[in-house]
Amino acid sequence: MKILYTLNSGKPGGMEHYVRYLVKGMVEAGNEVYVWCPDGEIVPMYQEAGATVEIHTINSDFDLAYIFKLSKFLKENKIDVIHANELKAVVNSLIAAKVAGTKVRISHTHTPISEWQISSLKKFLTTKGYAFFVNNFSTKEIALTQNSRSAKVKEGIEDNKLVVIPNGIDTKAFSATKEQRNMFNKLIRNRYDIPDTTFIFGVVSRLTIEKGHDVLVKAFAKFLQKINSHGDDYRLLLAGGGALYQQLNKQAADLKISDQVTITGILAQEDLVKLYSAMNCFVFPSRAEGFGYVLAEAMYSEVPTICSDLPVLKEVGSDLVTYFTVGNDEDLSDKMVAILPEISGGSVKLAESKQRVEDLFSLEIFIKNYINLYTESL
Repeated sequence: MKILYTLNSGKPGGMEHYVRYLVKGMVEAGNEVYVWCPDGEIVPMYQEAGATVEIHTINSDFDLAYIFKLSKFLKENKIDVIHANELKAVVNSLIAAKVAGTKVRISHTHTPISEWQISSLKKFLTTKGYAFFVNNFSTKEIALTQNSRSAKVKEGIEDNKLVVIPNGIDTKAFSATKEQRNMFNKLIRNRYDIPDTTFIFGVVSRLTIEKGHDVLVKAFAKFLQKINSHGDDYRLLLAGGGALYQQLNKQAADLKISDQVTITGILAQEDLVKLYSAMNCFVFPSRAEGFGYVLAEAMYSEVPTICSDLPVLKEVGSDLVTYFTVGNDEDLSDKMVAILPEISGGSVKLAESKQRVEDLFSLEIFIKNYINLYTESL
């Protein structure tokens, strides 16, 4: 097969790594793979995975120049499958692919639009417009979980257009021996000047409003008050970069906990396994998710975990993680206090968490599901 992936982001994140996994898997399965994306850090990432990458940016909701170039590319290269990711790429790619006569047109917004942090009017108009394009131009729309599928149906997407394929994680990238994890733990603590005896609550994600870092910072401040802790007993490690970097630093300063909050900035992919190895408890306070890559990564890394009670995250984590009411910093701080004796007492189900990820969310299962979807659609 000849497969083209389109997206309109040049920076690595959950969606961009999802495409990377697809590229690598499809190339290894003997397919010819292309990627259209803006210039950025992800370009060499996709090239290394085996794709032919072309640099294209979508400049408007309906970018006629992009649509024309893409339609021409699809025809000239006889592309069998186009798989578009996120709103602008989906709309423009579906139009171009319909004009070009491309047989298989896969669309995918990773988080249901109804969960986006935008105004009610914009959300209403966007869901209706997106549903129109999917229902009339797409072969299939991807949902990452059954909860996402239900949300997309409520948004107006026809049920027969939807197929549920959970994300996969590269378990090899997060596998490490006990000795390696001890070494990674020391490396991270030395890098960010965190004493060996300090308990680390950590999260890995882009610093955006959807990810709920502000809720976690408030909860951490309340946690410190509830256990009457000062100094180096506890540290909050926000691993990632993004638009809220300065705002979160200011929030920590206003709460007078700057000395106990570390924000790393943008990370290298190979640092992730090291960061999970250093965390005593992973906390994922997201307000909206399509799947929750980092939740699965933390579970596989056998890190005790607290996360918001979004239905999609509960579908991934089952009863193996601790949940708090989404957006509620008071509830989160209570759960942070309550998990301490569970961790010290060894009652957290870490081995079961790792096994769940291996059984349900491996890359092998992930790639097999997409190969089946593409070939059956052809």
